Amino acid sequence: MRISCIALVLAAGMAVTGCNRDYRHQEGPAARQAGREAYRASQAAKQDAREAERDLQNASKDFRDGWNEAKHQEDTRPRK
Repeated sequence: MRISCIALVLAAGMAVTGCNRDYRHQEGPAARQAGREAYRASQAAKQDAREAERDLQNASKDFRDGWNEAKHQEDTRPRK
């Protein structure tokens, strides 16, 4: 009984490993082109994110400067 179970497991394992095929070479140039386009799109998105970050930093700096200027003007006004 034990030997037949072991033989069955070995046969199933050999069948599974024997059917393994490499499909990477069958994709062709269309898949490579799609990969290149995806890479270019990700690089463009990365560049756009960097530009948005710079714009946000500049806007926050302008806001902070305006806030501090208004605070300074309020401090110099005589109190009643």
